[in-house]
Amino acid sequence: MSALAFEDVSKAFGGVKALRGVSLSVAAGDAHALMGENGAGKSTLMKIAAGIHRPDGGRLLRNGSPVDLADPRAALAAGIGLVHQETLLFPNLDVAENIFAGHEVRRGWFVDRRAMHERAAALLAHLHLHIDPSTTVAHLSAAQQQLLQVARALAFKCEVLILDEPTTSLTDSEVDHLFTVLEQLRSRGVTLIYVSHRLPEVFRLCKTVSVLRDGQHVGTWPLEGKSPQDIVRAMVGRDLETGHGEGKVGDRVRLDVRGLTRRPYFSDVDLQVHEGEIVGLFGLIGAGRTEVVETIFGLYRPDAGTIRVDDAAFAPQAPADAIRRGVVLQPEMRQSQGLFFNLPISENLLLGREAARDGWVRPLGRERAECEALLTRWGIKAASIDVPPDSLSGGNQQKVVLAKWLLTAPRILLLDEPTKGVDVGAKHDIHHLIREEAALGMGCLVVSSDLPELLALADRIVVLKQGRVQGELLRGASEEDVMHLATRADESDAA
Repeated sequence: MSALAFEDVSKAFGGVKALRGVSLSVAAGDAHALMGENGAGKSTLMKIAAGIHRPDGGRLLRNGSPVDLADPRAALAAGIGLVHQETLLFPNLDVAENIFAGHEVRRGWFVDRRAMHERAAALLAHLHLHIDPSTTVAHLSAAQQQLLQVARALAFKCEVLILDEPTTSLTDSEVDHLFTVLEQLRSRGVTLIYVSHRLPEVFRLCKTVSVLRDGQHVGTWPLEGKSPQDIVRAMVGRDLETGHGEGKVGDRVRLDVRGLTRRPYFSDVDLQVHEGEIVGLFGLIGAGRTEVVETIFGLYRPDAGTIRVDDAAFAPQAPADAIRRGVVLQPEMRQSQGLFFNLPISENLLLGREAARDGWVRPLGRERAECEALLTRWGIKAASIDVPPDSLSGGNQQKVVLAKWLLTAPRILLLDEPTKGVDVGAKHDIHHLIREEAALGMGCLVVSSDLPELLALADRIVVLKQGRVQGELLRGASEEDVMHLATRADESDAA
């Protein structure tokens, strides 16, 4: 018997048909992967299973019986839990309050905070997450917040656990911890539905895979006997080109950073980016990668050091100064830092260029055709340029952020996790466009926790450990070479 089944399920948002008569089933106790490009309908289907969306047509069956999941509470009551792709937490509440939000442990009329914190501590220990339950969520890292969502789902002992891109902010060791927990849950009969773009994770964890494309069910197969190329072909409907196409690096130094320090995050950072060059910045979580690019962008003032852009001194007091000098940043957290969800896609696309001028957003006139051309060039799937970004999938939102900055014709493009939560087809497209822009003379500094991505994309990789540069490696280096620099003991460790 299937633990969860979808029969002829359809869903539309405005003029966009997200699901077109999807029928598939997930066997009880299975670890079932759901894959497809951004916009294929994966998240929409899972949100229907979690009671967040109501289908326009079709029905759901739980253990063979039809169910009407009017809201997330009804889904939890039916034993279905969802770990979201984006962190949906209350930043002003503590860890325990977030885990039990809406289901607080009570003693009579009063919330039993002590019991809540004890239960939260046990769940966190089970996930190998060493966080005090009284810690305010705003003080947690992105990786810790993602693991907290897993803890919240486990708190309600779900029989069907849906995980939508749960590892996008996790290190390899944190992924190992999560998979250990998931394998233990499956051994106890919990059914797992794993939505991911990361093929190695899918082949490691799952037994079965279903693929969606353009809102339709392409097929369901056992993973045994399938290759990654088979799955990619089913997802995108074509074979993707391989290889990185090494570009030409010029002599001009676009970005020159010397002795840059912002305590306690990083110190004495030296790096250069030449015209036409893509430089990777790698380090384990806490190494200071994001803090370095945020400081270059003017979000924070450094304690020491110098920055030069095209051999001229550069000391931005705010991001607007950086944008006017041709230095832009695509941030890691696109929803909270990269987009305005109260504005249409068109105005989001134009914001970067208007900030580079005088900060005023002008009425949309002749720029309309330009915005529509950007949607076509980037393959952004949207009903029109007039809809807000929250009507788009995560990958299409990412493309809007990047298109916004490239519209400013920057000299320096700072990218923090540029393909986080992006499918293999969109990742291929984004890499291609980054290389195109670099070939025109732009310098790119790319932060990524996806080491294979950096090895394929970057001309050089600068490695950080605990806020200090450990060295740099040229194209052709191996994962082992990079990890050796990122983890090696040094004199400060011995001290």
